[in-house]
Amino acid sequence: MSVLLLGNGINQAEGLSPDWNTLLRSVSKKYGFTPEESLSNTLGYEMLENRILRNFPTLRITAIRKEIAKGVQTRAIKKKTDWYGTVHARLTRLPVSAILTTNYDYALERSVDPAFKRAYNTRETTYSLRRCQYVGGKTFYHIHGECGYPHSICLGFEHYAGSLQRIREGVVGSTALTEEARKAGHTYMLADILNGLTPKPAQSWIFDFFTEDLYILGLNLDACEIDLWWLLSYRAKQITMGKLTKQNEIYYLDVSDPEDKEKKDLTERRRQLLEAFDVEYLACEGEDFPQRYDFACAWLEDRLNTEGRESL
Repeated sequence: MSVLLLGNGINQAEGLSPDWNTLLRSVSKKYGFTPEESLSNTLGYEMLENRILRNFPTLRITAIRKEIAKGVQTRAIKKKTDWYGTVHARLTRLPVSAILTTNYDYALERSVDPAFKRAYNTRETTYSLRRCQYVGGKTFYHIHGECGYPHSICLGFEHYAGSLQRIREGVVGSTALTEEARKAGHTYMLADILNGLTPKPAQSWIFDFFTEDLYILGLNLDACEIDLWWLLSYRAKQITMGKLTKQNEIYYLDVSDPEDKEKKDLTERRRQLLEAFDVEYLACEGEDFPQRYDFACAWLEDRLNTEGRESL
């Protein structure tokens, strides 16, 4: 089966959430600051968080992240009941084994079940390697945290680094192996999974980057997302060095405007970078944002539904 990795672009396409700068301005205003929008998303947040904590010494980080969660859980998402024809509904209908998202909100789950209520199915509350939601026969992973667990929302470098540390331990660290695997002389989790020596954990998304065909949509893959870039880089290097038999394909569907001169160079660099990381790049066609998302959804529907029929 295949897996989707979806970013906030799908919410932007449907007008369901504010962009990052709008959200940061809202939180900044509450605490009497003006955000520095010339910085990257991560550095901008780090500056704001440290300013807030310095000026409000009794405040906890979770309180700030609750404000972020409140900002993303817009009325449009909470009150929406008709998801027919939306990008979300088209994507969640696809025959995939799991849907990964960097979004904190539950719009994807609500597109399957408008009455969705999150489940408490794990004790993992800070990082997001195992915590998931089950809706309509599909598994949803909020890989950068979710609104229902504000402390899990991945924003600053400390959180990204902590998440990456756990991801790396899971992929290459012997601590992730079962006692039986260690006794049998196995050395690291990924190799043993790919060689059939150790079963893939039933509730973990990190190995999908190596074992399932992965389709990325609506995600800019900013440089700050070191967890995702590490997974892509590690996979590419292991394939290049002949240490990892290629098991899957990864596709990046780019919905950016090819006529936008300011972003044209960035788009081209992204394409070259992804191809160097052994990721297939697809430029989505269309005169505007909705048309390019329609192209992406139609391409995925055709490809994944065809794969499903061929596997019968």
